[in-house]
Amino acid sequence: MVKSVNEHSLIDVYLQTQIKEVHGTVGNFTCKLADAQGKETEVSYGTAIIANGGESYSPEEYLYGEDPNILLSLDLDQEIMQNTDRLRAVSTAVFIQCVGSREPERPYCSKVCCTHSIHSALTLKELNPDMNIYILYRDIRTYGEREDIYREARLKGIRFIRYEMDDKPRVEKKDGRLRVTVKDQVIKMHVEIDTDILTLASAVIPRDDNHVFSELFKVAMTQDGFFMEAHAKLRPVDFACAGMFVCGLAHGPKAIDEAISQ
Repeated sequence: MVKSVNEHSLIDVYLQTQIKEVHGTVGNFTCKLADAQGKETEVSYGTAIIANGGESYSPEEYLYGEDPNILLSLDLDQEIMQNTDRLRAVSTAVFIQCVGSREPERPYCSKVCCTHSIHSALTLKELNPDMNIYILYRDIRTYGEREDIYREARLKGIRFIRYEMDDKPRVEKKDGRLRVTVKDQVIKMHVEIDTDILTLASAVIPRDDNHVFSELFKVAMTQDGFFMEAHAKLRPVDFACAGMFVCGLAHGPKAIDEAISQ
């Protein structure tokens, strides 16, 4: 796909380039670009789509960064692709959901985390069917047809333990292993889980440069730092100003099929 884009006669690709100025109206926009060497180029265009994506929250909790066996969801993806032998030897794996999401500073749901964690848990089960897997969650949000993988996970023995926001899981190192302590809301008792790997489902957060695009293109942002559409139902991918559109994680957390639909 990269090759086909780069070689397409109607597509110009500018890498390591910043937008310096934007002028004009729908059908007659111009912007000034500057590359890494400072060389400036002026580009004319009719419409613009802001699709600069989002980022993964880097946690400050749960001992993240202090132990190589504490991973983010994207880190686990890399391990699954590159280091399956290590994962086959794992006897216990724990996932903690809503890390950085649905908190006072980020009240929104990141939407993809529950599905992502359950997919990863099922993959670990395929690598080692005897692996004990626990998913610690506040609410499972595998909406739509994604509910099927939640049912599949339950049938394959993946354990789901619900926790409350004011009583989050605790992570500590104990005798060379990671220990996760969580209060099970069903039995109303604290459960200790000694685990080989811990995966944190960290929040999807807006990019730091969103405010730069907001000022350049004169488009609105939400209080969470994502870009705001003109109308959630009637104009869900339009900005208020004509000729400007938004899609993907720049608009807010969403699964890839929703981004493709946009």
